[in-house]
Amino acid sequence: MKMQAEVQTEVQTSAIRESALNKSQKNILCIVTLAWIFDAFDYLLLTYIAVDIMKEFNVTAAVFGTVTSITVLARLIGGSFVGVIADKWGRRIPLITSMIWYGIFQFISGFSPTFTILYGLRFLFGLGMGSMYSVGVPLLMETVPSNKRGLASGLVEIGFPAGGILASLLYGSMYSTGGWREMFYFAAIPPILLGIYAMFTLKESKRWGQEKSPTQSMEKVPLLNLFMGKQLWNTIHSILVNAGFLVLYYSISAWYPTFLKVEHHFTVAMVSVVTILLNLAAVLGSILFGYWSDKIGRRWTITISALGTMIGAPLFVMLDNNTLLYIGAIIVGFFGPGGVWSINASYTAEHFPLRMRSAGHGLTYNAGNFFGGMITPVIIGLLSAHYGFGAVMTTGVLCSSAFLIIMAWIWKETKDMDMSI
Repeated sequence: MKMQAEVQTEVQTSAIRESALNKSQKNILCIVTLAWIFDAFDYLLLTYIAVDIMKEFNVTAAVFGTVTSITVLARLIGGSFVGVIADKWGRRIPLITSMIWYGIFQFISGFSPTFTILYGLRFLFGLGMGSMYSVGVPLLMETVPSNKRGLASGLVEIGFPAGGILASLLYGSMYSTGGWREMFYFAAIPPILLGIYAMFTLKESKRWGQEKSPTQSMEKVPLLNLFMGKQLWNTIHSILVNAGFLVLYYSISAWYPTFLKVEHHFTVAMVSVVTILLNLAAVLGSILFGYWSDKIGRRWTITISALGTMIGAPLFVMLDNNTLLYIGAIIVGFFGPGGVWSINASYTAEHFPLRMRSAGHGLTYNAGNFFGGMITPVIIGLLSAHYGFGAVMTTGVLCSSAFLIIMAWIWKETKDMDMSI
């Protein structure tokens, strides 16, 4: 009995040790999370300075919305191409390169003399942005213990709300009307410094290294394999569910600062406060739902958080009651960019086997972003002229939330999936 108890204690101790994050895993988690925060920080700044850029270059909301769309297209191209490279030669170098790349083109964007030049530079920026997520997430999901994947995903997915908070703080404290170029310069510094830090501290995925054979060739992991055999439905589902994720996100965030200024006549300080509230709630929701997803599974995480988002949707755009608007922003932030998005990293990565995970993640996330993120900002920009931003944004939130619930229940539960194969 004593020997049996000792063996059981040793097994339990080993399990605890295996489930805890070591120094290298924590470093990868920090780098990928910070990379996504800075990525979002750069990207979301555009929503705060949109009005002044439109004025300077004399373009409409619908035309300006195509800047987001072209960035999304670039993310699809960059994420897919670099994802294949990462499956062939490893995750580390593509991740480092992508961070420095998007930082450089963020900086150069501030020198744009015309709208056309800005348009082209945002395309180049998007190539790096798409690459970062498609490589960084598989690296992290292959590194952390299986019972911590949901939590790790939730921590990574604080990236966009945390980046939104940084953008709000910068906008609220330093922005002067018309001074949009300086925002680009400032936002470019963090990702470049992070990329340099990662050069010296980031390690390659051990699981990728173990699976990689010396004779493996690029032909064994082409994008075409994602659409063959049993993998076909996984790939299609991942594209569809990511499209739902992105329609939800862009319906909430793409035009929210503009909506508050144009339809609610908020000052710079008031816009900053409301968006900070929404994003703080999202950070909390992402961490909590990410943790819960390891307990209750991905299906119920999506279902509960999507329902919560639907409840808050009509409130966060209320025009005649500031109190309800603040409450709605908190509810929508907690359940939408927080709860729903908490599992995006783990859920997407769990659709693919190791040999094609980075390519699959890069293609399907960014393909979903192409359909959901490229079209949504333009449609909202167009329809807002007739129906107002509030009504169009609410419709997008309600429809995408319902769609995500359906998608969650027509696919398998994956929280216990083995990421080593």
